[in-house]
Amino acid sequence: MIYTKKQKVTASMSCSDECLSVFGIFQVVEDALTELTGELKIDGLTEKEKYNAFWVFAKNRVKIFKKLKWNEEFTVSCFISYKSIAKLNFDVVAKNTNNQLVFYARVEACALDISTQRIRKLTTVGVDENMLADTPLMEIEFCKFDYENLPLIEQVRVRSTNIDMSHHTNNLEYLRFILNTFSVSELETKPIKEMEVIYANQSFENDVLNVHKATVQNKDVLMLEKGNKPIVKCEIVF
Repeated sequence: MIYTKKQKVTASMSCSDECLSVFGIFQVVEDALTELTGELKIDGLTEKEKYNAFWVFAKNRVKIFKKLKWNEEFTVSCFISYKSIAKLNFDVVAKNTNNQLVFYARVEACALDISTQRIRKLTTVGVDENMLADTPLMEIEFCKFDYENLPLIEQVRVRSTNIDMSHHTNNLEYLRFILNTFSVSELETKPIKEMEVIYANQSFENDVLNVHKATVQNKDVLMLEKGNKPIVKCEIVF
């Protein structure tokens, strides 16, 4: 199944240059993915109530090709492009009214058991072969994050509004923590072309996260840690 919808760039998706923000792109990706799983009856609420499980994102990489202005129309499509025993890849594609590619995202996700916090086989949480769609429109490879000893630049505390229905920090909130390490001027004059977020572990309300950041080989790399435990890793290409 390929889930497709038309929408506009809303004010909440826009940034200081009046265009769809990087944060807004990740919002669109998460919404499209969750709406697809809703159509397939494997959404978060169904997983919790029927299978005693919940979805977690493992990785999310986005390639950005064009800007969209506030109130501009675009079409977003989402489909499952890969399935293993325990992992799914969701591809999310956005195109403008001229059918030009705006961004392409790939999300790797798995289901965790609520009681044990262990990864579940997809066959035990309602996923079947018929849910796979066409082959990917673009090949996206996830990075191998092996950067160590990144400088500590700040600390952030997870607050109540950062928490989602699974009672852990929402995936988008990590994006907010990461993007807030840049100034408005930096985001306006040095547009992000590609961004990957690796979700290594969960964090929860009142956790204090150490934010580490450096520029390595023309990329900005970040690590969010709780104590010495990596929570999120990130690579940004300009």
